[in-house]
Amino acid sequence: MRFWQSVRFKIVFGFLLMIAPMVLFLIYNNLYATSVVRDQISLHYNNLMAQQVQNNDAILLETMRYLYRKESDPDIQSLQTLSLAEEDSDYTMVKMELTRRFLLDTGYYNKVDTFFVYSPKDDDMFFATQYSFHFAEVQSALLDYTTKLASKDLPQETQRWERFSIPNDTNYLIKTVHLDSGVYVGALVQIDRLNEEVSKFDVGPDGATFVVDPEGNALTNSPLPVVQEKVVHSDIVEMTKQGRTTWNQNHFLVITQPSAISDIHYMIVIPETYILKNLPFFQKMLYVWIPLIVAIVLSLYLVFLQRVMFKPLVALVRGMRKLGQGRFDVRMPINTDNSEFAFMSGTFNLMAEQIERLKIDVYEEQIRVQKAEYKHLQIQINPHFYMNSLNIIYNLAALKDFKSVQKLSLHLADYFRFLMLGHRTVLPLEDEIRHIEHYLEIQKIRYVTKLEYEIRVLPEHLSVQLSPLLLQPFVENSVIHGFYKRVQDGLPFNIRILSSNDEEEPERFIMLTIADNGPGFPEQFLDDLHNGVHFEDAGEHHLCIWNILRRFKMLYGTEGGIHFMNGEYGGAIVQVRLPIHRPNTFEGGE
Repeated sequence: MRFWQSVRFKIVFGFLLMIAPMVLFLIYNNLYATSVVRDQISLHYNNLMAQQVQNNDAILLETMRYLYRKESDPDIQSLQTLSLAEEDSDYTMVKMELTRRFLLDTGYYNKVDTFFVYSPKDDDMFFATQYSFHFAEVQSALLDYTTKLASKDLPQETQRWERFSIPNDTNYLIKTVHLDSGVYVGALVQIDRLNEEVSKFDVGPDGATFVVDPEGNALTNSPLPVVQEKVVHSDIVEMTKQGRTTWNQNHFLVITQPSAISDIHYMIVIPETYILKNLPFFQKMLYVWIPLIVAIVLSLYLVFLQRVMFKPLVALVRGMRKLGQGRFDVRMPINTDNSEFAFMSGTFNLMAEQIERLKIDVYEEQIRVQKAEYKHLQIQINPHFYMNSLNIIYNLAALKDFKSVQKLSLHLADYFRFLMLGHRTVLPLEDEIRHIEHYLEIQKIRYVTKLEYEIRVLPEHLSVQLSPLLLQPFVENSVIHGFYKRVQDGLPFNIRILSSNDEEEPERFIMLTIADNGPGFPEQFLDDLHNGVHFEDAGEHHLCIWNILRRFKMLYGTEGGIHFMNGEYGGAIVQVRLPIHRPNTFEGGE
């Protein structure tokens, strides 16, 4: 039975189904209130951001107009007529005057860091700055920039401010104007200065205000740990392309506002926790109290069901499972609360007792039937030996070999004495081997030099118990079928009986092998054995083999087994994997 088909799952699922609408309503209510706060905060910060960006753009536009008005400045015009090489003093005075005025103008244009002038005629550049602490780097970077601009290695003048970087310094915006007099004038504005007013917004200790390029890379120098988060950074990059406000997966409000006259974007990132800090009730209800109350109610409900229903129900199911596995001694404890489970437990115990008694009666009857069948199978083999023995005596008497008859009589006496002890279920391997030796000696008297045998049994195996006449019929079959059907090549017919320890489980089994050098088993006969044909339709031709296999299965069950095969160089081989300790399949009489 699958878990979702159990009574426990259905009861718990039904309870959750009932309280789910209430929980969902509470969650929706809190989420709606939170969403309203988010929308208002987003609108507020968007308006502030838009106003500040417009102010910055207005300052940049005014600075741009200031640069264009320098076209009418007489000092700028004189730079084109004076020469740095011929009139050094006049040229120097003009530069000093322009530098002084630029420094005064930076007080008015307070966002501007540097004004600079470049004269392509003399390849001379000078500037006036009020914030930079890297004078040499600024001079080198501006000279390189204006030289390339004059040689048209850089894009020509546009109506936008461009991003400009100086080694070991901050990021800038730069605007350069090419006047009709041939002189270039320009201005540098620190991006950090443009972000000063925005950075005063209340964004919390984990929030940030900064400026980024179109690829989302920060251009401000203030520490921005929040920008390093991958989810936030991916939102920043996306927003620089689309210009929108978003709440990302990590619950940060991300707002962007692009500049109208430069390729920069002003950004604000505010954690949701800071925005909702004035709504502790909604936060606690959403993230703490609702889950906690649901967990407590569900826990109490499950404890109640566990005591009243699940525990007795599980005990009853386990008892039934044990009963199905054949453990008929299992009994259920009976509660005194007069509930339905108490009645079911009592009925279960009564049923288990009746099944146990019935099983014992059936088992005892099966043992009696098996004992009778086993005795019948043992007796079934005896006439086969009688007929063979009489044939041997007859042949010796016909040959008037009375000495051999005397020797044969002694072996026959011991041989038939063994057969008359047919009431035994098992006997030591030593007795079975001695019986086989009597049989083979009788055959040697008959065939003299045409038959040889070899018996090698390990001493520790002689005491192992096995069924009577388990091996001897295989030896007899070797003589009857192998000896007579063998092609005569002048060599004697040889039978080997060996014992060895089992390779896989030597502590549980021994291996008994009976092999000859005859023609071997027919392939059809081996196929029939492997397919179980001799169990279903043995007939009288192979009664001996069917008898042995049947008795082996009755005595040992699924332990061990008998395997038939042909040798690599011919001859039949029978391998008996014999258990050292006999299982209690049924108790036979000794």
